[in-house]
Amino acid sequence: MILIYTHQIKARVIYAFDLVFNSVLNTTYELTDDKFYFESYTLPKIAYSKELGISRIFIRPDNLLFETDIKSTLPTANINYIDFPKFFASDTKDFLGYDIFAMVFYFATRYEEYLKSDLDEHQRFKAENSISFKYNCLQIPFLNNAIQQFGDKLKNQFSSLKFHQRAFNFVSTIDIDNAFAFANKGLKRNIGGLVKDVFSLKINQVAQRIVSNLNEEKDPYNTFEFINTLSKETQTQLQYFVLIGDYSAYDKNPHYHNTGFRKLLKGLSNHYEMGLHPSYESFNHPEKIEIEKKRLEDIIEKKVTSARCHFLRVKFPETYRAFIKAGITDDYTMIYASQSGLRTGLCTPYPWFDLANNEITSLIIHPSTIMEGTLRDYNGYTVEHANATINGLLNEVKNQGGEFVSVWHNDSFVPSQKEWINVYKQLLEKSKIIY
Repeated sequence: MILIYTHQIKARVIYAFDLVFNSVLNTTYELTDDKFYFESYTLPKIAYSKELGISRIFIRPDNLLFETDIKSTLPTANINYIDFPKFFASDTKDFLGYDIFAMVFYFATRYEEYLKSDLDEHQRFKAENSISFKYNCLQIPFLNNAIQQFGDKLKNQFSSLKFHQRAFNFVSTIDIDNAFAFANKGLKRNIGGLVKDVFSLKINQVAQRIVSNLNEEKDPYNTFEFINTLSKETQTQLQYFVLIGDYSAYDKNPHYHNTGFRKLLKGLSNHYEMGLHPSYESFNHPEKIEIEKKRLEDIIEKKVTSARCHFLRVKFPETYRAFIKAGITDDYTMIYASQSGLRTGLCTPYPWFDLANNEITSLIIHPSTIMEGTLRDYNGYTVEHANATINGLLNEVKNQGGEFVSVWHNDSFVPSQKEWINVYKQLLEKSKIIY
């Protein structure tokens, strides 16, 4: 164990140190503001203090962890860096030359996203506006790298210190935005679609619509048996997220009372964990999250404790506060739509900090890493480029003993997506955990 002295123990301080030592380095530590106790301590210790001379080994803190407000000034680092950019540089020759705890806190809390500047058409914080994108470090878990380097340096100073790297974990997640292309959508929606198909001379789609409504197993988006089989064959973890909100321009699943839809969800939940995919509309109406969660729980007859927002629309802090109020304990929304990589700089699950309330919460963030729609639709990558991107990220996460979370959609397993299905298969094979 290591003792850390700081002049003031606040929620932000506790959170940053917990994240570094507990969440990533997987070890214990003690914080103290008792200078006499710290000076008399004979085991490994480090000062997080501007008081020079209090300890041979010290990190000079930025003011960030001792503040309570949210400032609009963005941190900067040297754009030419080795390994990872170092933000919150120190003007004193201290242990690291920068404040690692302020850096971890800033990026893990998504501090910059509270500033709500230049959002996209779906009111999302744009990846291209992020500091990580500017410094070209989205493709690496740079906070994990920084913490690991910090831990190695501490062990060089204190040979008795032991840090325990966590085991790599892989989770394949499937978002069910459209469980069926045609089946179980109701008479009104199908007649409207049929008329549109006829006038557009989409004869094949007319035939497919009719066949799907006669037998939902023939519906092109009903790919669940195939997805489940791939999971079983590769012995990889699989989790579904279900959109179950009221119909809207971007919420188009069958009605939650639909018998076929309910039967599908109940069957999947018997074998796989099922989370909520809060609707597009819940972004501006967070009270809908609790309602939608209750609908899903009534159908699958199980508690729902995980979620990923539809369209990745998350509003800080409102969305996550609504999650906690509804009983959601684990979030999988932290990934950008337009760029792959580590939105938070971390590949390790960690608690969410409510920056507006300066409060550590019980909600665990699981940073997602890759989404097929990002590579295929936003970036327009070839499958070769996509595989290279996935492999690079996968190796980075494996090296850190992190959690690699992939995002795919059930409607991406149709025959026309054969090449991208192979990308998914290769990902599962490379992510198998051998015990």
